Amino acid sequence: MNKVDIKLKGVVKNGGKWLKPGDIVRKVDDEIALDLIAKEYAEEVEPLPEDDTELQALRERAKVLGVPQAGRLGEAKLKEAIAEKEAELQELRTKAAKLDIEGFDTKTAEELTAAIAEAEKK
Repeated sequence: MNKVDIKLKGVVKNGGKWLKPGDIVRKVDDEIALDLIAKEYAEEVEPLPEDDTELQALRERAKVLGVPQAGRLGEAKLKEAIAEKEAELQELRTKAAKLDIEGFDTKTAEELTAAIAEAEKK
């Protein structure tokens, strides 16, 4: 039995979980996928490459940086979002260094934001 990736057009229950339009379901049995496509509840989408370690690495980096929906973005959007988040992080680190915040180079963006806010209150 082949596996197909689909994008939902309607509300579908899968494995006890409700999925909404726009959700992508990976590796669906082709018989089920064809039935959902025939009923116009879904459309077939391109499968993810099995061995795309660079894309997987980009997704992991994006998740660490707090990029929303990193698992669903393509390579170009991931690179753009990562660049934006890294620029924001660098700005926060520069500001934290000016405020003499200890450990600014190892903190996350959220930790830096909180530390900067605390330092500015003083």
